[in-house]
Amino acid sequence: MIQRIQTLYLLLASIFYFFYWLFGLNWYQSGFKILQDNFRNDFIINSPILESILNITSYIPLVIFIICLISIFSYKSRSKQILICKISLYLSLFMSFYTLFYFYFTLEGLAAMMPSKILEILMYAAILNPFVCSYLIYLAIKSVKNDNELVKSLDRIR
Repeated sequence: MIQRIQTLYLLLASIFYFFYWLFGLNWYQSGFKILQDNFRNDFIINSPILESILNITSYIPLVIFIICLISIFSYKSRSKQILICKISLYLSLFMSFYTLFYFYFTLEGLAAMMPSKILEILMYAAILNPFVCSYLIYLAIKSVKNDNELVKSLDRIR
């Protein structure tokens, strides 16, 4: 049954993360240069470590997108779907906190680089994107659990 409400939640979360990755990758790399300038004098976080963090975290939204799609199509096994959704929720929560950290250091520099107010507003929306997606994934997990309990209760009646 792909027409369940959790499918809509997961589809919205996956679309939001895909666009977050697709349109935000160039700006993410521009903000990475600002991060390098902020941490230039720090000996703990040097350039190779920051570059590896950039490479890993720049593809996490794409991974969440793929995991959400896999979860949509694993509707026949609700326990597996819950597990997959929990993995995407944990990654999404990581992205939420990482986004706060990232924009804490780069917000002023990125806002100065924006060519128009519309792109600046979209940048502020990008800050909220992981939080909205985390909530959508949480709602999907809750809906799958409700479906699972409903099916279990129907099995007990028989």
